[in-house]
Amino acid sequence: MLNFERLIVITGKQEWKKAYIEEIEKLDQLYQEEERLYYEMYTEGTQSKRIDEITRIKHTLMTNKRLYKAILSWRNTLSDSKVWKRRLDVLLFKMKQEELDSHPEVKELQQKLQSNLLESRFILNGKEYNLGTVHSNIMENPDRELRKQLFFEAKEIGRNHEELFRALIQKRNKLAKDQGFSNYYHFRCSLKEININAFMEGMSDLIEQSEETFNHWDNRIKEKFGWEKIHYYDQYFSTFNFHQIQSSAFTTNRMEEMLSDIVNSLGIPMDQLPVKIESMEIPYGGFCLNINPNDLRLVVNKRDSYSVFLSGIHELGHALDGHYSSYQYPELYRFYSSIAAEAIAELFQTIITDQHFLKNNFDIQDEVYSQIREINQLTDLKMFKMNYYYCLVEFELYNSPEQSFQEIANECYLRVFGYEGETFHPASEMFYIENPVFFQDYNYALAIRDMIREKFAVTSLYKETDLFQELIDKFIGPNQLYSWNQRLERLCGEPHTFTYLAKKLTNRNE
Repeated sequence: MLNFERLIVITGKQEWKKAYIEEIEKLDQLYQEEERLYYEMYTEGTQSKRIDEITRIKHTLMTNKRLYKAILSWRNTLSDSKVWKRRLDVLLFKMKQEELDSHPEVKELQQKLQSNLLESRFILNGKEYNLGTVHSNIMENPDRELRKQLFFEAKEIGRNHEELFRALIQKRNKLAKDQGFSNYYHFRCSLKEININAFMEGMSDLIEQSEETFNHWDNRIKEKFGWEKIHYYDQYFSTFNFHQIQSSAFTTNRMEEMLSDIVNSLGIPMDQLPVKIESMEIPYGGFCLNINPNDLRLVVNKRDSYSVFLSGIHELGHALDGHYSSYQYPELYRFYSSIAAEAIAELFQTIITDQHFLKNNFDIQDEVYSQIREINQLTDLKMFKMNYYYCLVEFELYNSPEQSFQEIANECYLRVFGYEGETFHPASEMFYIENPVFFQDYNYALAIRDMIREKFAVTSLYKETDLFQELIDKFIGPNQLYSWNQRLERLCGEPHTFTYLAKKLTNRNE
């Protein structure tokens, strides 16, 4: 049983530290239980009432103003210790976040949306689809008309849930304003230790700098597929299918074997990595839950394609990040930086284009490897734009929650892609509901990835055992003992910059 209340009344420094450590360890056990229950919900469709109970416990704890005040006071008392100051700062950040995100009204709206979207079904041409199979088809199905029809059905699901999603956004905004922020988006960015306004300016500059390269690829796509315009439902498909990579080689039943080769190439016996790997139909490419360093769960979309292997390697990066992050201070492990985590995952993802890796695992000819290199640059360009687009849409949803969500998505598409096109409905996007204010993290991560590759003169992590050890020592291992930017500066010798990403996006020969 949690007993954080004693942290309010204890006055002795050593006694307080001991009690804090005991309570944090118990709190972490609660988070682990919650993660396992969410894993069962995602993989088995079972919804436990215990999740609601844990939510209430966390909300009661995290909204305890007397506790917050006591921890803040001890944070000031212990400020001479960098470790204790950081530990308590990270917990205070999390208390602020949980006060909003575990608020009963927020959780009720969120869980209702999650449940509704997961259960949404429709029949098209005699076949049943859900949002997971819509996602798979939009990614991979060559039938453009079918992609369009599925896309419109998904938009209809979004329209049907717009008011429920609007209520969630408005509630989040109100709670953030109560804490002194202009809206929920700015609130979450402050906890991530980023300046979202500076980020938006940086993205706008990158779009402008890379315009020639973007136009070059858009023209090639339209010429190849015979399209006059590239719609939302064409973006992912055209990226991953610009070249017909040998799909027979990329079958999900080979996923574990391929991931094992990557792990082994870094000097880690796969049987020593405590990860459970599964393939199933999900509404995105994959996900990873790091319950603790010795209990990692990796799930990838059950689809035979090159893009699924890309997702699988990305999620493997999350698993290794979760395994090698220090567990000495549970709150620094649990309340990790998503930017740092995504940077490691993006760095791992580069392995999918490594020539030695491909030849070791697949029957890849030189011509096919050249095609994969082209797809790699196209993927970087498109994912950068799509991440920015999703980020901008969500940013504007929180800025103008009364506006039509479809109009916001349409206006942002024009701003990012430079022309009008059919766009998704934000209320059909599960990611916005489950992981709010996240998409900018991916572009920060792309920039960190390219900083590391430039600094260490590598193209991927495959067989780079020395670099991986340095990542563990300076970036992965310390986790939240330092901010993501402090760790990056320790690793690369300079603070975060988009300069190296810009170099990659503007170079057509990459």
